[in-house]
Parts: sequence; C-alpha cells; structure tokens
Amino acid sequence: MLNPSQQLAVDHLTGPLLILAGAGAGKTHTLTERIATLIQERGVAPESILAVTFTNKAAKEMRERIGKKLGRDTTNMSPYRMSGFPLVGTFHSVGIFFLRTFIEYLGYDKNFVIYDEDDKLRLMKSLIKARDLDEKEIAPRAVIGAISQAKNQGITAAKYDTIVNNYFQSMVRDIYVAYEKALVENNALDFDDILLRTNDLLQNPEVLERLHNRYEYIFVDEYQDTNDIQYQIIKLLASKYRNLSVVGDDWQGIYGWRGANIKNILSFQKDFPGAVVVKLEQNYRSTKTIISGANAVIKCNKEALDKTLWTDNEEGDKIKLIEAISEKQEAELIVKEIKEDFSDLSKWAILYRTNSQSRLIEEALIRAGIQYKIYGGQRFYERKEIKDILAYMRLVFNPSDTMSLRRIINVPSRKIGEKSVETFLEYVHNFRAPFSEVTEGIDEMDELTPQARRGIAGFSLLYRELTEYLQIHSIKELMEEIIKKTQYIDYLRNEYGEGESESREENLKEFANMASRYDGLDSREALMMFLEDIALITDSDRDEPGQNNFVSMMTIHSAKGLEFENVIIAGAEEGLFPHSRTLMEPREIEEERRLMYVAMTRAKRILTITRARERYTFGNYSANPPSRFLKEIPAEFTEVKALEVKNLFGGFGSSLSYPTLEKEVPVPEKGTGTVKRSVTSNDPSSFALGERIRHVEFGAGTIVSISGPIAEIAFGAGKGIKKMHLGIAPIEKET
Repeated sequence: MLNPSQQLAVDHLTGPLLILAGAGAGKTHTLTERIATLIQERGVAPESILAVTFTNKAAKEMRERIGKKLGRDTTNMSPYRMSGFPLVGTFHSVGIFFLRTFIEYLGYDKNFVIYDEDDKLRLMKSLIKARDLDEKEIAPRAVIGAISQAKNQGITAAKYDTIVNNYFQSMVRDIYVAYEKALVENNALDFDDILLRTNDLLQNPEVLERLHNRYEYIFVDEYQDTNDIQYQIIKLLASKYRNLSVVGDDWQGIYGWRGANIKNILSFQKDFPGAVVVKLEQNYRSTKTIISGANAVIKCNKEALDKTLWTDNEEGDKIKLIEAISEKQEAELIVKEIKEDFSDLSKWAILYRTNSQSRLIEEALIRAGIQYKIYGGQRFYERKEIKDILAYMRLVFNPSDTMSLRRIINVPSRKIGEKSVETFLEYVHNFRAPFSEVTEGIDEMDELTPQARRGIAGFSLLYRELTEYLQIHSIKELMEEIIKKTQYIDYLRNEYGEGESESREENLKEFANMASRYDGLDSREALMMFLEDIALITDSDRDEPGQNNFVSMMTIHSAKGLEFENVIIAGAEEGLFPHSRTLMEPREIEEERRLMYVAMTRAKRILTITRARERYTFGNYSANPPSRFLKEIPAEFTEVKALEVKNLFGGFGSSLSYPTLEKEVPVPEKGTGTVKRSVTSNDPSSFALGERIRHVEFGAGTIVSISGPIAEIAFGAGKGIKKMHLGIAPIEKET
C-alpha cells in the first residue's frame, strides 16, 4: 500500500522529480515502486533505467525489492550482465562499469587495477624518496589526503596549481603530477579516480551520447549525500532526457566533513527547472512525541527545505533528559536505563558524537555484565594509538614483555628495519634476559647495521629514562612523558594528516583521563592496577557467535539509516555535541543540528538524552553548558528524570538529589563555552590520622598512617591499603 504522497511520486512519468523523504517515511519502498511501475505499467525498458546509491547494502536491497516486483531472482545476479533488468549499483561500482567499457578513451587499458591504501602509500613513499624529500617534512599520508581531497572536488593534477598558496601545496602539486604519471604507467587507478575518471569520460561527446542512448531514466538515492563530482556526473547523464528522480532528505545531510554538498539538494529546483517536488512527510517509525521533538530541533535551521514530519503512531513516552554529575556517572545512569528494560538488549542503541566517548560506557556495561557490540569503529583499547602507548607502559612495568617490545621498538621510526628487529629479538630470546640487559652488548652484534644498533641503543636509553621517571611521577605523567619523549603527536600527524590525527589525539587525551584516576598512589602499584584493569576489559570476548542479544554502540554518523526500539544519545553538551570545532561556523552548527535530528529519529519507542555537568579532560574539569539542542526541544515533550544516586565519589554516605536539567542554554560567543577548574590540589597538613576521606576511584577510606605528605589509606570492599600523596590524590574529607 502506498500513501497519497508516495502514490504521487510513483505516478510521475517524465521530467525531473525531487522526492523529499523524511526519516522513516518509506523512501526505499517508494523508489522501488516507482521503478517497477515504469516497467510494468508504462512500458519502459528495464535496461534503460539506471539507479545509483551510496552503499552496497542499499544497492542489494533495492535490487532484491525490484526483483520481487518483477518476478526475477536476484540472488546470483550480476547487475552488469543481466538482461531485462535495471542497472542498480553504487556510484563507484557503476563508475567502474563505465570505465571498463570506455577507459581506452582516456589512454588506459581495460585491464586496469584499483590501488588500495597500502598500494598508494608505497607508491607515494617512493615518489617522495625519489625527490630526496624528508618524510617527516612531507608526510606521505598527508600528501595522499591532499590529493584525495582535490580529486573529490574534481581538481586534476593539471589544475592543482590554481589552488596552491603555501609550500606544502607546492610540493603536493609536483608530487601529484608524478603520482598520476606513475598510475598511468602502471595502468592503475586509485579509489578517488573512479569518479574523477568517470566524469572525464562523460566530457567525451561520443561516450556521453552512447550512455544517453542506453539510460533514459536516472534514479539517485540519498541525494543529500552527493559531493560535487557526483553531482556533475548525474547532471551530465540526465542532460538529454531530464528524466531524473532523486530521493533524499536535506534534514539528514550529515556528511559535509567528507565532501558532501548539501546545496545539491537545496538547489535541485534551480538546477533542474520545472522539477516536481513530492514530500514524503508521514513517518512510520517513531512515536508522535519523538517526531514532535525532532521537528522542533530541525526547524531551528535556516538553510532547509520546508516540510513537517508527522505520524499516525501512538503518542508514546516523553523524551527523557538525564543530567549526571560526571561522565562516569553518566555512563552508570545509561546502564541503569537499560536495566529497566533488560528483556531484549537488541532493542537498545547508545549513540555518541565522538568515538572517545565510548570508553567509560564500555566499562560501565562490562561491570554490569551487559553484552554490547561497537559498530563503525574499534573498541577504545584496540585502537592503534592506545595500544602503542599502552605497549610502552607495559614494557616499563615488565621489561621481559617482548610482545610490547616488538610493537613499539620502531614506533615512531628509529630507522630499525624489520630484519634488524627480528635479529635483536632472537638475541633477547637466546640470552633469556630482559632486552635492556641484552642491549648492553649491542656493539658486538655484527649482524645489525650501525644504524640499527644506534636505533636500538636509543630505545634502550629511552626505556631507562622512563623507568626512572616513573619512580617519582604518576602514571598519567608517565603517559604524557612517553608521548613527549617519542614525539608521538608529530608521528600521528605525519602518518595520518591533520584530519584523522585529530581524533586519535582526542583518544589519547581520554586515555590520560583514565590514568589520572590513579593519581596519588605509589607509582608501581598504580601502574600494576592500571594494566590489570585494562587487561580485564580488553581480554573479554563479548561477541558470542550467533548471538544478537547485545546493546549496539556507535557514533551518530554510523547510525544513519538504522532504527532501534530504544535509543540513548550521550553527551549533549556544548563543545561536545555540537562539537567545539563547529561553534563559530553557522553552517557547521546547522550540520550538527541535522546530526541531532538523525540521532533522535533512530528511536521508535523510547528516546533518552544524557549529559554530564563536568568532564575531566586532560588535567582539567570542564563544566560544559547543556547542548543548545536540548533547549530547542519543547518542554511538553520532555521528562527530566529525577533519581536518587550515590555521590560523586562512589561511597556509602548520604545520597544526592538528582539535579534538574537546565532548559536555558547559554550559547558561547567564542570558543567552546567551557568553564575549567584545575586538577585536585589539597593541603596535606589539613589531614589527620584516623580521618575519613572519599576517593574518586576507591570510595570511602580511613587514614591509618601519615609521613609528611604521604599517607596510607585503608579502603573497604577488598581494595586494601593504598599509599597516596595527599597533595595530589583525588580525595575529599568525609562530611
């Protein structure tokens, strides 16, 4: 069954058509019904229809639905060799099909290969080396990123000179030319070339005419996600017959950071005069309350097409707003919400703005014995940058840990080749001694090159310095010293470019946050406890084969296109969501608001939004205002949940009344709008023997001995006696 708006879209015959499909409004159903109707009722030849989308999953689903309507089995169908069936694929798969057919017009052979990221990196390194350039100054990955960005904007090597305005770009220009030449010589394309070369093909009148004669009807799914070059390709393909049908939702345009241009859908009627616009505004997914709240938020955007989502579904529960004292308590309250409806964990999804938010939520779920699965990214402790720094810390704790040694002896690069690493590790194995002792005889290892010997000796010296450093510093300070001594941040930026390295740096800051919870303890004991705690988390196998009864965790970007019975959106604070990088740019704030709309409309039945009053960020507590998006949800659709919770320090004293969420959101004029206070700073002389205190990690305790600023504190619940520096330990007197 089709509703009246869907039927209107299906009945449209010729000319440009924009189907504005709100979240959960049945856009895929409408699109496939339209294609089937053209074939079955209008006599359109199936082979004259081309439909493109963004993911293989979406393309497969569309083929299957069309196949059912046409009575065709698509199980083993090749979309490019099936007669009597529309061509349905992703932009890139369709592009490769066109290139295989016509690439000889561009001077390539049809048997071209597609280089993956490793192929690109090896080629780029050879080009940089051939020019006697220093990889630390001209990082291969950074050059690859710049070339990729240029290609996605349709800027070829020949045109790159027009955007050069600094030294790095001038180097990219020269390398880009050589890179393209090398690709041609190897009869290879990279991933970005697929669309760039497809667009080049369509500039050829003969090729364009042949494709016009083949494809009279063009369909595009998720049109709001198209970038400039995809827009150009579609416009050229539809230029003869103008039978272009696009489906999209400007309210769900959330990929501007990777090149998507929201103006493509906003300007559709201008770009294609005479276009018919059909709005699919009936939502079949969510409750009235969720839809009303989401509508109110997205309507605050100025750059948007006019529509209003509505539903015939039940009114439903109000949107829960939960405010925690800290990010740790936020994670615990999220778990408490899930426990209230524990029967089927698959109903639950936890969404967050950045991957670094996942760590505390993971820990809380593990402590509660709740199974979960993270989508669209690695678990926090499995990320490379975390594992690298963790390997240094493990080696400081246990110099016989050859697995950690192997991982980081040449990270960042110390010019120790793989063969030299293996030779040295063989010495370590044969001597049955810690590597630091074996290194004393490094000059006698003739199998190693002088450069490798120097690199290994330098690493051994670093190890000794870090071991001595730990004796009088906290493990958080040790972590910071490792990052500083190894110039690890520079390494990340050189390896991954500024865009990707930024998120990795955020993960390291979050890692340091965790280490700071052990401040004040004897350093060796703190490091031991730290490593044990992490091992308990990372060694757990949480995904049992064939079992789907788990909570789903993912970034909001990864959640687009999905739906869940119950959704929790974590971290609704200024500076986090919306992200601090977007606060000074109105257009970026509007994309953040679209991201909130996407997050809210993933929920079918229950929607919960949480925030923390304070977050501990790299040595400071940040008191972030509530997200402006919370203020934009009308009070009649929300319920501020009041709970009795244990106090911030996890002790057993009196409970605190659950705070009321502020509805007035102060919007900062500059910066992130956060208020910071320094890390714990106590007066050691103010503490007395026998006094009761509370620790942020261990709860209630009693001071059993004091010697200057150093005290021994006895904690309950099996935590034992801990030695702490009263000046910096995160403790407060019990009142």
